[in-house]
Amino acid sequence: MNYETVDQDEAGHVARKRSLVRTPGHLPFLPYGLVPAAGLALLFLIALWPFAFGVQSATKRAVSDALAANGLDWAQPSVSGQWITIHGEPPSEIEANKAAHFAREAASATPFGLAHPATRVRVPQGPFKMRPEAEEPPVQPIEDVTEAAEASPGWRFEIAHGNLRLEGEMPDQATKDTVVRHAFNKVSPPRIDGVEDALDVVGVEPQEGYVAVALRGVNTVTRCDAGWAVFEKGRFSLRCELPESEAADVRKQAFASMPFGTVGSIDVLPHEAVISCEARLTDLLVDARIEFDSSSSVIDASSNKLLDQVADAVKACPGTLRIEGHTDSTGVEAENETLSRNRALAVRNALIARNVNPKRLIAEGYGATHPVAVNTTPEGRARNRRIEIRVVRASE
Repeated sequence: MNYETVDQDEAGHVARKRSLVRTPGHLPFLPYGLVPAAGLALLFLIALWPFAFGVQSATKRAVSDALAANGLDWAQPSVSGQWITIHGEPPSEIEANKAAHFAREAASATPFGLAHPATRVRVPQGPFKMRPEAEEPPVQPIEDVTEAAEASPGWRFEIAHGNLRLEGEMPDQATKDTVVRHAFNKVSPPRIDGVEDALDVVGVEPQEGYVAVALRGVNTVTRCDAGWAVFEKGRFSLRCELPESEAADVRKQAFASMPFGTVGSIDVLPHEAVISCEARLTDLLVDARIEFDSSSSVIDASSNKLLDQVADAVKACPGTLRIEGHTDSTGVEAENETLSRNRALAVRNALIARNVNPKRLIAEGYGATHPVAVNTTPEGRARNRRIEIRVVRASE
């Protein structure tokens, strides 16, 4: 309906009064005014649809990568928006807690930096079917490090060139004797020729489970050709180079639930995988070059395809990778070092944006201190301006 105006006579003279008369068959003005608003709302929903699916896809990728990187092969995530549901059969409540922890901590790159996309995580609540290899004593949830664990004596067991060195602190003499005796029992040339005891005793009562963690350190590091096991502030970490045939057993042993403290950083580096990884990265970065704007850390758009290939290669690599920036000798030494570091950081950010786990990447700038060619020719200087990516070795 519509409304029209008509004239009326009043009190013997013509007085014009305007009144609204409803005409059948027409709609009032108000619904017509809502049409543009409805159209804008529809356009907003259409624009939001791919964005929402993009967030959901990024959330699933980040969580899946985090679970796989931490050895939780039983856990399979499904995603609704930013809500995560973990499916599978965890062998224990501890394993379920681990899955929840790593899902919540999974990071994804956004235009504004790294973010934790998972806003709610649901995990299986039991009953838990213990697998034989998972029959372990109760432990603290992985997100917790108790005050007692954080304050407990720390140690570092390192093997290099056939020598096993035990250094750090033990709570009491009995614990030290147990650990040292266990280490000497592992002597088996040529991998282990001898044991160097540099452990101190602090004279405190050992916490329940402490000895088991120390023995885990001995058991894992003595499987390595080179490497170290560390217990510091309640966290057990391992970096270990070894043959591929032994990697799965050591990784499983290192990631097992802790009777005291919690699992920290675990890098198991099979020789074959390291060699293959670095050869692939070297081939990519020798045949092509990541280009930057002149005297800048801004990556040129022409390098996007190469960065896609580098990201795929890095994802197949074991352990932690170091992105190294290098320059030629032109200019001020301190400025070269800063530029090389900023370029390495730019490559790191570009790989994170391509869904590489940021915890696996470190960036270093070396300026002109590691040339691969002379700096007296344009060709040599061009070769020295480069990015290299290497696996961080256990000996470092």
